[in-house]
Amino acid sequence: KAALNHYPQDLGLLFQKDSDGKTACERVFVKFGKDKTMKAIGECIPFDDPKLPILHHVVKDAPQFMNAFAFRYPSAAFLRDNQGRTLQQATLASGTKTYKDNVMFFLGMSDEQVKKRDPGTDLYPFMVLASSGHTSDLSAVYYLLKRKPFLIFGDESEERSLSNDQDESVPKDDGRKRKRG
Repeated sequence: KAALNHYPQDLGLLFQKDSDGKTACERVFVKFGKDKTMKAIGECIPFDDPKLPILHHVVKDAPQFMNAFAFRYPSAAFLRDNQGRTLQQATLASGTKTYKDNVMFFLGMSDEQVKKRDPGTDLYPFMVLASSGHTSDLSAVYYLLKRKPFLIFGDESEERSLSNDQDESVPKDDGRKRKRG
């Protein structure tokens, strides 16, 4: 509780990594199990009304425990993190989802989510995925670009002009009436 009071944005250092690259959360889950660990966390961060974006931290630092946390903190899915990200944006930025292993995550994205810039990086989702360093998922990048190719230009007006273009092979009606013959 003291750590949470001093480091609320870091959730009491629960997800800080040690020299072995393990988070305190991982260590506690292994040592005490899921039920005892979640009970102890629940005493510090109330399950019924969390004010902190705990799921954003979980998806980034301990995604293997996402179901355990999401089950107990479902309302945290609607919070934004300190960079203004939704949970879906934080998930993309974490690099923990790949198109091959999580295709339904990408198929479930709305058109609005596909074209919404990440408030932390000001990048479109396909760019966030492409710039994930060693975890870059080109299949996901290709899928998102295929859904909204106008994003390459960075302008929604391009989408409108692409959808309004008529086929050049179809003669245009110039308004004059034709004589019947």
